[in-house]
Amino acid sequence: MARPWPRTPTPRFERWREEFVLHREHHAPTGRHFRVTSDYSFQLYGTHGGTSEVTTLDDLGYLAEVEERIARSQRVVWDAHAAEVMAAASEGGLEATAEALREDEHWIRRLHREGQPVDVSSDAARWVSGVLGTCPPNPLIRAEEIWGLWLSVVGARQICNRVRDELILELVDAGRARTHVARALGWSYERFRRHLARLEDDRAELNRRAAVGEIPGVIGLEAHRATRTGRA
Repeated sequence: MARPWPRTPTPRFERWREEFVLHREHHAPTGRHFRVTSDYSFQLYGTHGGTSEVTTLDDLGYLAEVEERIARSQRVVWDAHAAEVMAAASEGGLEATAEALREDEHWIRRLHREGQPVDVSSDAARWVSGVLGTCPPNPLIRAEEIWGLWLSVVGARQICNRVRDELILELVDAGRARTHVARALGWSYERFRRHLARLEDDRAELNRRAAVGEIPGVIGLEAHRATRTGRA
């Protein structure tokens, strides 16, 4: 299949690029009108059904479903971003588009190869439309603004995974059978075993750093216990 981009940028692309530079300068330091915030990511987490009130094995299964919903939204936004990048590349060519967006050419080739038609029936497509409602008809600007939304959806997924991982540790610490925890997640036991090992290593490292004062305002669990029993 022939590539969708020309060898040299067209005059239309040059106008887009000039508008894009001004847009980025106007919205410094992020370069976009859309703001990526932890509050909005948490809102998106809740929109997908996410909750912080989790205590049981059944809650682990529920969180897995929430993550799947977020992943689908993430894909829709990714496809919308790809569509705008391809629209820019069709006028600017591969090299100029990559330079304007500060992206790697391989990334744009991946967008071209893997991008799918946007699922317009999804809630995520409506969020994309809301973001684009603030944009001029310039695919460089539109691609950048949609990318901010994508980062926010990624943030929602990270929140979901953090809540899940905290619950995993709580359940294991409480003595729940690891095979039951893995089953609740819908994972193989081997996958669960590897993931749990990483969580426990991360927790141990966090406690070590806290114990030696590397994390301001946080005291290590063992140091806290020692203080309470008068051994520190």
